[in-house]
Amino acid sequence: MLVFSRLYPLRKKSIIGFEALCRGINIETREVLPPGLLFESARSENFTLELDRLCRKKALEGYKAAHTENDNFILFLNLDTSIIDFGVVGSGHLLNLINALGVEPNNVVIEIVESNTEDVNSLERFIKSYKGYGFLTALDDVGCGYSNLDRVALVKPDILKIDMGIISNINKFFYKQEIFKSLVSLSKRIGALVVAEGVEREEEALVALELGADMLQGFYFSKPQENMLNMVNDIDCKTSKIAHNFNDYIINKIKISKLLHRNYNIILDSIIYELSKITLENFDSKLREVIRKYPALECIYIINENGVQVTETICSQAVAVKRGKIYVPAKKGTEHSLKDYYYYLVSTGSKKFTTDPYISLASGNLCITISSFFENFNFDRYILCIDINKEEK
Repeated sequence: MLVFSRLYPLRKKSIIGFEALCRGINIETREVLPPGLLFESARSENFTLELDRLCRKKALEGYKAAHTENDNFILFLNLDTSIIDFGVVGSGHLLNLINALGVEPNNVVIEIVESNTEDVNSLERFIKSYKGYGFLTALDDVGCGYSNLDRVALVKPDILKIDMGIISNINKFFYKQEIFKSLVSLSKRIGALVVAEGVEREEEALVALELGADMLQGFYFSKPQENMLNMVNDIDCKTSKIAHNFNDYIINKIKISKLLHRNYNIILDSIIYELSKITLENFDSKLREVIRKYPALECIYIINENGVQVTETICSQAVAVKRGKIYVPAKKGTEHSLKDYYYYLVSTGSKKFTTDPYISLASGNLCITISSFFENFNFDRYILCIDINKEEK
């Protein structure tokens, strides 16, 4: 049997995508077989190529009716790259099939499903040929299994589909968010769109959109259905709902961020006031005193105008610190001139600078650093740096 999964175009609303998904049927029990079991059974019987072609034929036949009604619909068609090893390059099978059905190549996205294909040169020739015919290409399951970044250079995809392994609980995990942001940045540089696969909760959808996803796909929106046309009617409803919720989500984040930074400024100004009344020799003792007042602080230290640290790094006793050779607080005399909280502050002439969240090499925790110029009792100019712990509580 054949079902279709909708792709929701929150940013590119002119694109209406459907992915064709094949399922097996147990002829005795009528039980639906998952695709993994279906293709594994075909592989064990040496029918991989035949099953792959049958699935594509059924997908295109199911798509034809919707294509006739609206030629803006785009079909995402899976291709198991392991069939390349069967010497199929140059057969023209897929091109002949869509021509026979009256489907335009530029309405079809060939999803390169990563398998352990050995004939990489043939895969490259296949992709180059079909791109020449007008087909679009997508790299599927990016970030999972065999999907390595060298495939991006090989496929030169129009679309990157980021695997649900990265999307699942992305709202909770900083590392997943940073991986996703890196893949989005890569996609923009190569002119590709980004699809977040396997979205199952609203929180995942909102974060994926915030980080740059162009389209979303997953059970949160709808389960796969057999009739593609029946799925078209809910497009406006689904996209309007998530667009409205996303707008509220961003506004709320901005409000929270403003409140937090207002509090950070109060802390920063209070510490600078204390430091302005003393000399360099008393900086360390004063930092030990003030860090106990502010639970939000993880570390605090001072550098001079040349970027050299003039105090020890004073760390809060209340913050859990990862043990290991690479997580060591910087010592007095450490050079900071290549750190963004130094060179942005100095080069722009700003009074204050705040970094993006990062993993601190002092503690191994997620934090931000805020740096600010100040003058001490002798009117000598220094830079105060405070690390704010951003770990989820």
